[in-house]
Amino acid sequence: MAEKLFTPELANAALPLVRSIVEDLVAAEVRLRDLAATYRELKARPDKPQVELNETRTAITRHARERDACTAELGQLGVRVGDPAAGICDFPAELDGERVYLCWELGEDAVEHFHGRDEGY
Repeated sequence: MAEKLFTPELANAALPLVRSIVEDLVAAEVRLRDLAATYRELKARPDKPQVELNETRTAITRHARERDACTAELGQLGVRVGDPAAGICDFPAELDGERVYLCWELGEDAVEHFHGRDEGY
């Protein structure tokens, strides 16, 4: 299947839906990172509380699925996740005959930046 290409106008028109998904993505990613740290701390304890370890592992799995579902939903829209914790997304585009990414970060009002395909944000 051919890659969907966005114009700045199309990317901005998609932002209400993308923003909603990215908010969920960031929340899941942040919670996942917190849970992973908690798991490491619990595992390092000499008494290793098995019930807490199991509950934490279950929560990690649940939030990883939520994050992955958000990433997949964005992918179906043609949007690439650059940094799930920061809420950075790239919209494939072509500007002046060159393939680029229109870049957007959660908290921004509009898609106003771009970078080359081999460049970071």
